[in-house]
Amino acid sequence: MQYIHYTGTDHLDHNCYEPSNDLHSLFENKVITSFRESLPEEANKFEDYNSNQDYINGLRIRVLNRGSTDFDASSPWEGKDYTPEHKVLLNCVFYMPMHLYSSYHLYTRVCNHVIEGENVVFIDFGCGPLTSGIAFWAAAGQRNITYIGVDISEHMLNKAAEINTAGPFGNSDTPFYENFHRGRNFNNFPAFLNRIEKGNPEDTLILFNFSYALASVTFQGEINELISILHEVVQAHHDYKIAIVYQNPVYDGVNQNWDKLKPRVINYPYFPGINFTAQNDTETTRVKYDRLMQGTPHRYDVSYDFFYNW
Repeated sequence: MQYIHYTGTDHLDHNCYEPSNDLHSLFENKVITSFRESLPEEANKFEDYNSNQDYINGLRIRVLNRGSTDFDASSPWEGKDYTPEHKVLLNCVFYMPMHLYSSYHLYTRVCNHVIEGENVVFIDFGCGPLTSGIAFWAAAGQRNITYIGVDISEHMLNKAAEINTAGPFGNSDTPFYENFHRGRNFNNFPAFLNRIEKGNPEDTLILFNFSYALASVTFQGEINELISILHEVVQAHHDYKIAIVYQNPVYDGVNQNWDKLKPRVINYPYFPGINFTAQNDTETTRVKYDRLMQGTPHRYDVSYDFFYNW
């Protein structure tokens, strides 16, 4: 049974997605119910979206700063102090379906040939509340998957752990990932990856997922430092299948961080015998889904790219 339903394309050529009953239960149990309990006034206005669009956009821009806020600090707005927990829930309501469905679309219909291997180490850079982790779990099927979530926010990592424990049914019977790891410091990642069990190189994929994390408005790091870390990881694990997958909302403008990262990884001169297969340019796909609480459709365009070494 499909965890996420693809329902075809609409008249504007958007790929349409909707949740299964199980995914709907997860949203309800771990996001919507908590949102209603913690922010009842905001929840009421979300559910009457047409009458409160200016207020809702104010939350998105002034409190969340379009997803680039410090999720470990409070933010005042309109006489109210929004705590880190509030902001994480707001972010889930605004962005979780968008990121989840576009990630699922990418892994099932665009680069499904990339997710090969019986064993997968899925490295989710800017993991947020496990959004791409859920999508990859749904796309990959029965694999031996080690999940590693990296995020600068401790509160986001806590939400990712909570949702992982809740599992696909939202009731804590079975987690999404038995092998679940999280961390804030990407600099320590090469040493950490050396320590974890990965399986045989011939049937193991090490996959770096950059879902919205490199957007110019949200990336909070040094791109040259990230590139150096990727060089170190690829050089140490060149016997494994390695893939790097990227997506970003088209309205973010130029994919400036990706445009720096991609050529400097695939053309790095010191990788022993690695030839990456890559698209020529970043491409665009279109996705449509219903907003989490309003039930109104949202259409958007997503730029994507990927490369791999086999």
